[in-house]
Amino acid sequence: MALATASRTQQSTARQSRGERPVGMYVLIGVPALLALFLAWQVVTPMLRTEIVAHTAVAVSKVSLESDPQGSRVDLVLVDRVGADTTVNGDVTVKVREPDGRVWQTTRTVSGDSFAPLREGSLLSGRTGFSVVVPAIDWTLPPRRGGAATVTVTVSPADGSDPFSTVAEERFP
Repeated sequence: MALATASRTQQSTARQSRGERPVGMYVLIGVPALLALFLAWQVVTPMLRTEIVAHTAVAVSKVSLESDPQGSRVDLVLVDRVGADTTVNGDVTVKVREPDGRVWQTTRTVSGDSFAPLREGSLLSGRTGFSVVVPAIDWTLPPRRGGAATVTVTVSPADGSDPFSTVAEERFP
């Protein structure tokens, strides 16, 4: 009988100790479990990303001024919100100003068909962009080779969204 009582006392003590676990044990189990969940979240979320981003142009990524057989060529690349090359339907205004004040400006109505991969040998070769040639005959005096120019590009989308622009300091080739 004494043995049975001692056995029951040990069982109740074991049950109490199982129910009363120290806080350190929860920390030792909980921290690695949280780290494993965080790692799983980092691995799984890129796979669940949906493409809901509108691919409308929101900025001019890059403008370059390069030589062309007919004069000087202005290449420009438009990007969407995620930085991917894109096109626009609307009006593109390009203004080239030399430091002495001479200005050449044109406004072109463009569509998605107006954009194409830019030619080989260009600074922006392979990117989808739009090119405008500044004819040499449009300058009363030819632009100075290596002279600085300010190129301003303004894009007014036809869908009514806000126009955007950029100003780039380039050199005549």
